[in-house]
Amino acid sequence: MQMSRQQGFSFWVCLGLIGLILLDLWPSQGNAIAFWQSEIFLELRLPRVLSALIGGIALGWSGLMMQTLFRNPLAGPFLIGITPGATFGVALTTYLGSSLGLNETLSHIAIQPLAALGGAFLVLSIQLAIHKKLSQMHSLLLVGLVLGYFFGAAVDIITQTAQAQQVKQFVMWGMGSFDRVLLKELIPLLGATIMGGLILTYHRHAFNTYLLGDIHVESAGKSAKSLRNWLIVGSATMAAIVTAFCGPISFVGLIAPHISRKIQGTEAHQKNIFTTAMAGGLLTLAADIIANNTLENSTLPVNAILSIIGAPLVIWMLARKSG
Repeated sequence: MQMSRQQGFSFWVCLGLIGLILLDLWPSQGNAIAFWQSEIFLELRLPRVLSALIGGIALGWSGLMMQTLFRNPLAGPFLIGITPGATFGVALTTYLGSSLGLNETLSHIAIQPLAALGGAFLVLSIQLAIHKKLSQMHSLLLVGLVLGYFFGAAVDIITQTAQAQQVKQFVMWGMGSFDRVLLKELIPLLGATIMGGLILTYHRHAFNTYLLGDIHVESAGKSAKSLRNWLIVGSATMAAIVTAFCGPISFVGLIAPHISRKIQGTEAHQKNIFTTAMAGGLLTLAADIIANNTLENSTLPVNAILSIIGAPLVIWMLARKSG
């Protein structure tokens, strides 16, 4: 039986993803079997590749849910302040930890991921509390933008008053990297991703109806506010977890759903869940390979690679859509 165009695209996306995983895991020199049994592979290379793959899937799904929430193809976690909140948490803890001489103590409890989660879920709590009072989407969007500006200003003040070493530590985190993730830290990353995937899968038909408008949701016997809560919690949790462990990773949540819709030719969630995940994983793995193999003795920032890849891609897709 002949494959359809969508099935053919999906096949090549999966094949490309498998190829990138093998390329990222393959040693640059020496015996592959011996390398795969070494501590370098088990403690450094494998966690990095898995965190890039899982992080890309999570960010792709987070972007898909956020674009559904706002019925806007340009939406992302920054729109409701999740990324600025996480960034504020890390900036504040880095500053206080160094100022109080607690960096050595705090390093044993993975303070940066915890601080990022704290900042992100602070914003999420504010958003959910406001959503109970205001059901209009423009109000939710406005609050998110205001919170983003507020926490962005707070980060600017902190970095302005911080010492050079504190600023360097924070800037390094802000560049985004999959190198910092430990094997044990993949558990919460994978858990949040599975949770987001389950929300998308279970509510896939309801989310399709939601795209048509609140009236259609209510006429189908569903609650639009309840669906929005699921979208906010799922998207924010995945974005917060990835930001906590990998730093703020840009463009993936914006681009991956676009690539998926281009492949599938529809906005139906049941068609886009899988291909969005594959597109997100492809983007982050490709960026990780480029970041770690371009320079001989150092790595490039993942965010810089994704921005170089993502910005022209978004412009091209928008130009084709308007044309």
